[in-house]
Amino acid sequence: MSESDPASDALGAVVYGLAVVGSVSADGEPNGMTANWMSQVSFDPRLFAVAIQDDAHTRSNIDATGVFTISVLPEGSKDLSLKFTAKSTSGEGRLEGEPVTTHATGAPVLEAATAWIECRVVSQSHPGDHVVYVGEVIGGDIGNGTSTTLRDTGMSYSG
Repeated sequence: MSESDPASDALGAVVYGLAVVGSVSADGEPNGMTANWMSQVSFDPRLFAVAIQDDAHTRSNIDATGVFTISVLPEGSKDLSLKFTAKSTSGEGRLEGEPVTTHATGAPVLEAATAWIECRVVSQSHPGDHVVYVGEVIGGDIGNGTSTTLRDTGMSYSG
């Protein structure tokens, strides 16, 4: 953190969860990317928001299909989170060599997730260099283990 930018330091002090956003292209190709700017934003209906960088492949997929999943990462998963910061590949029942499942939307869910959420986009906003998608939660479940945070990994994506 920098003494010259206290606002950046304050943003870095916020505790962010760490997850893989699953998406699928119009042609059915699965994709995953690491994200940490996300939150539930409504009880009724249940809505969940995630911010996706403008030039991300995931953005193109969500724009094309209107769906996404959130796979909450477990403790000790820094290497797994780093794997999804690079361009993803696809494969039968797998993503980047990681076992996945699919549900109603067809977007991938990591089997290693401590929890997962599946959403259909109901709105989006483009307030800066990320698109904020708001999705209605249509499914989800709890897996095993304890969820990790960005801070747990020693990484930073704020400021």
